[in-house]
Amino acid sequence: MKQTKGKEIEVFTAGCYLCEETLDIVNQAKCDECTVIERNISEDCGCGCIDKAREYGIRIIPTIVIDGKIAIEGKPTVEGVRETLCI
Repeated sequence: MKQTKGKEIEVFTAGCYLCEETLDIVNQAKCDECTVIERNISEDCGCGCIDKAREYGIRIIPTIVIDGKIAIEGKPTVEGVRETLCI
């Protein structure tokens, strides 16, 4: 499978160890052209993370959104992220 280049990957987190592991997995699986954005909903940083989570209808943390669509809910595997990125 060949990965489409330049995907935007948003990882919705809450600062827990499962979320940190998920970020590590996404960074291992992504291509060099992909952009990873962490959206930590547990921090009141004023960046709109909670609004974005509501917009997407996030129900589970961690959740991975790829190019504006929920792709994976819960902690993924490296293989699962790679497979999802190749769709």
